Amino acid sequence: MPVKSVSGEKAGLLFRFFIPYAVILVGSLLVGWFAYGKTSELVENETVKSTSAALQQIQEALDQRFAEIENIARQMSSESKIQSFQFEKEPFAGTGPYRLWDLEKSLFNYKLFNHFIVDYYIAYKNSSMVISPRKVYTSDQYYRLLLRYEGQSLSEWRQALFGQYHYKTYTPGHSVVYEGKPYSVVSYMQSFGNKSSSGVVTVLINNRQIQDMLRKVDPEQEGFAYIADANGNLISSIGLKEQDFMKALPIKSGDTHIRWDEQEMLVTQSTSEYNGWSYVSAQPKFVVLQKVYYIKQLTLIIFVTALLLGLGVAGYLAYRSSRPFLKILQLLPSTRSEAAHAASRNAVDYIGHSVSELVESHDSLKERLEEQIPMLRNVLVDRLLKGGFTSMQELEAAMDHAQVQLRGSHHAVALLHIRGYHEPFMEEMLMELDIVKINIRDRIQSLCGEGVLLHDFGENQLVLVLSGTAADKAEFTIQMRAHLQSIYEHLIGISGTGLYMAVGEFQSNIAELYRSYGEAKFVLHHAGWSDKSPIFYHAEMEMPAFSYYYPADEEMRLIQLVKAGNLDETRQLFRQIKEKNRSDRQMPMAVEKLLVQELSGTLMKCNEQTGNDGSHRTEETDAVIRALNPELSPAEAMNILYAAFVRLCQKNEERKKSHNAHLTNRLLSYIEKHYGESDLSLSALARETHTSEAYVSYFFKEQTGLNFSEYLEKLRMDEAKRELATSDKPVSDIAAACGYLSLNTFSRAFKRVNGISATEYRRLHRAGDYA
Repeated sequence: MPVKSVSGEKAGLLFRFFIPYAVILVGSLLVGWFAYGKTSELVENETVKSTSAALQQIQEALDQRFAEIENIARQMSSESKIQSFQFEKEPFAGTGPYRLWDLEKSLFNYKLFNHFIVDYYIAYKNSSMVISPRKVYTSDQYYRLLLRYEGQSLSEWRQALFGQYHYKTYTPGHSVVYEGKPYSVVSYMQSFGNKSSSGVVTVLINNRQIQDMLRKVDPEQEGFAYIADANGNLISSIGLKEQDFMKALPIKSGDTHIRWDEQEMLVTQSTSEYNGWSYVSAQPKFVVLQKVYYIKQLTLIIFVTALLLGLGVAGYLAYRSSRPFLKILQLLPSTRSEAAHAASRNAVDYIGHSVSELVESHDSLKERLEEQIPMLRNVLVDRLLKGGFTSMQELEAAMDHAQVQLRGSHHAVALLHIRGYHEPFMEEMLMELDIVKINIRDRIQSLCGEGVLLHDFGENQLVLVLSGTAADKAEFTIQMRAHLQSIYEHLIGISGTGLYMAVGEFQSNIAELYRSYGEAKFVLHHAGWSDKSPIFYHAEMEMPAFSYYYPADEEMRLIQLVKAGNLDETRQLFRQIKEKNRSDRQMPMAVEKLLVQELSGTLMKCNEQTGNDGSHRTEETDAVIRALNPELSPAEAMNILYAAFVRLCQKNEERKKSHNAHLTNRLLSYIEKHYGESDLSLSALARETHTSEAYVSYFFKEQTGLNFSEYLEKLRMDEAKRELATSDKPVSDIAAACGYLSLNTFSRAFKRVNGISATEYRRLHRAGDYA
């Protein structure tokens, strides 16, 4: 069939798909870049503000400390004893020693209460004496034994003390040895008296404490910080080299940027209103804004990479999205009418037209799915009649799937045999039988509705499954006999050859309906049918003395129960077989031995189906050998087989329990390990255990009593409550750690399960009000 050429439309279609991808990509990246710019600016401003605030705090703290020291020095310089001793020229003559002792005792030891002070001393020019708390020395003794400035001689020290008049004089931090210990001190000097006979009060301030405070504004220690007096002389600093020869940097108030040591420095300055001193912090800009630069670099890399990759992906997606439409357009026949083609000039319109056709065919598809229901029902009934369900849970799940309702306290099976049709069945005969069975179905359904379940069992047979609610078996028997008689009377005349009904005994457990079915088959093959007795009941049948009761359905049921490890059902079924074969009459010895042989064969089949390869003799094999011993009576052989069936069933039960316990522990361990993953689901458990999702769901509910979703939610809630009660983590972090994709989802789930919000739970738990 000729096809339409679409080469002219290919580029246009590809372009139409590419543009939306590209626009969305570029728009998203531009928004991200704008957000980065604002974030970078905000981080830089906040960093400068935090540094400035820290510097301001240091300045205020040091202003207070310096004011205390100046006040101490001013008080001491104004003391009368200190003032009068400046005129003493011979301190060791006359009353001089007493005055020295009295002056030393009057000095208060401030360093006991102010750790900012290393110590202080008072130096007198006339007497060359130095006095401090508990110490009296001559100046050369004091400098040689107690205090020594690094790199400074005695004469230089005396010159620094008395070479000029000092008023609130601070000297820069200097390394000293005081009382045998190294210190770095800032010296504060206050002179008193006249120029010819002056004295000086000197306070040694611990410079390391000042430096420790400055380090708070330079935690990375890759920049520098200093304090300079009003004349620009450095008082204390960190991070500067050759500081003794340097003046303070000419920096204006506020923050600015300078080049220092081939690095761009971010400088913050604060000026004291108390003494006019400058407090300056300079940090490398790349250190201060390290995170900002990282964000900038990362954003730029992501922007460029995402742009290039995104454009490539957009092109690929556009090509991939347009290719199916191009193929469809190429498959359109050239004979298609122009009117129809006009309605679908582009691929989107064409897809819309195709979707509308799918919508129109939805009802047809739904009808086809509904047509599968009878097949599912046939499979269910066939399996039910063969005893293929070993538990009620499995049976109820299959009934729900096949949309079958079998509600009632008692159930029975009736086989409807259409007379007059015998093998071999010819085509005309089968067609006639189909018509007869359709008429029978219609008549029964119009009469009974959903009360009777029909199943096609062969060319000339139908199975009727009857259910009813009655107080006891006797009442149900009366109701079902009347019901079957009514059905038979309504069916007379549909088939010219007539009908027979074989009815099994009534069962209270729907899973044992196979037994009623086997009894109905037995009746059908062994009853003495006649027009006067068209309906036979198994309860009214007389078993021939030469036969025994052990239909194939009973054997299949016994094998399934043993394999499933259902011990109670196995015991009950075996006892029923024994009772059926000895309750009504006494069978000949040969017939009883035949039954023993057949049960022995069933035991061997059970042994094979449980996994034994036959390479070694087992207890079951030994039991069969003992049961077939001709010297044993049939009753003794039956007891041996019964014990073997029970023992094998127990083995299978233990094996099943062990397997179930192992699988349950494996599932619970996997959930415990991965409950924090948001994508944990039944499909993940199915992959882990190499089973289906349906089986995992059924098995988990059976073993734990909870659905998987209920168990997972309970586990996550328990962990969330533990974290809320014992940690200070944000609720959003706890939600993510517990496997929730968003805080809103977690909050709704927590409130639904616990009745209060997560925040309220944490508050009440810590207050001790939550039980």
